[in-house]
Amino acid sequence: MKKKEYCSLGIMSGTSLDGLDFSIIKTDGKNNIKNPVNDYYKFNQNFKESIKKLIKNINGSNFKLILKSEEFINFNKIFTEYIYKLITKFLSKNSIRIDLIDVIGIHGNTVFHKPDQGVSIQLGDAKILSKKLNKLIISNFRDNDIKEGGQGAPLVPIFHQNLFSEKNKKIMVINIGGISNFTFLKGKRKVVASDIGPGNKLIDEYCNLNFKVSYDNNGEMSSRGKVINDLIKRWAKKSFLVKSFPISFDSSSFRLEDFIDRNSLNKFDVLRTLTYFTAYLMFYLKSKMKCNIDKWIFCGGGVHNVVLMQDIKNFLGKERVFTTKKFDFDPFFIESQAFAYISVRTLKNLPSTFPQTTGCLRSSLSGIIYNPD
Repeated sequence: MKKKEYCSLGIMSGTSLDGLDFSIIKTDGKNNIKNPVNDYYKFNQNFKESIKKLIKNINGSNFKLILKSEEFINFNKIFTEYIYKLITKFLSKNSIRIDLIDVIGIHGNTVFHKPDQGVSIQLGDAKILSKKLNKLIISNFRDNDIKEGGQGAPLVPIFHQNLFSEKNKKIMVINIGGISNFTFLKGKRKVVASDIGPGNKLIDEYCNLNFKVSYDNNGEMSSRGKVINDLIKRWAKKSFLVKSFPISFDSSSFRLEDFIDRNSLNKFDVLRTLTYFTAYLMFYLKSKMKCNIDKWIFCGGGVHNVVLMQDIKNFLGKERVFTTKKFDFDPFFIESQAFAYISVRTLKNLPSTFPQTTGCLRSSLSGIIYNPD
């Protein structure tokens, strides 16, 4: 018998490859979303580099052969065991019994995303986890949408709609992760969504390559540099900017070497310029949408970059820019909460992807259910 409300655990790791976000919520899969419990587990550098290497190998070879290779199979087992241990740790830390969890939604790191080839692959073996935990697991969130001709991304607009839509208001919700994506909400009913372009990805890669750190903490390093306007003018002509929505990207879509080809440039200036470009994409989005936005609501790791957020406010008007914290939702855990929410929708046979959000032909359930039996 189906319940009105479920206790759901969502686990998410994005294109930044920084770690795993955990969120438990209670929800009816519609309007009620309450009692969030969140936590974050950072990847160590070796683990992160192993994922990067795997992504590089898969995107540089025949992915069908790679998926059958020892390298992928063995690492996927390691990743699955890693998730299992973290679930145990998370529940113990927060004094939550596993029997109180109705469903677990797992979106592991995407290692290959090519919707035009009919495939999107994430790490984590849901079958193994379902048996080990004796729980319903929902995974492979992108598959059904891609089968319906969609991009398989972004997946969270239905969650954004139920959290942030307002009657007679035009609201833009932006997630700045490795890749930035948007959800445009017009009143309570209209939703349009798409990926935008690089968010933190190029910034983080440049920090790692030139400053030997994972990211620009609070934008402190980019604040030492100046924007190189010639680079912005060149990047503003990138072909991805003129593609029609909805579109989707993955970690291989934007390579640092395609943006920076001169080592003689001041490193702080380049980092400042990469940061500015991420903000510029919001300005470009505004002009592309051709309508006045009442509120811009931001979430994701990028909101912690003070310089980036100031650039965004300068482009959009500070009086219209907010983070999800203003609405009592932690900006860092919106996506992990979203996958907990979407998992409940799937259990209740409610669609989560739509033609106007992913380009699919028909609305579809998001995720495949794995039963321990």
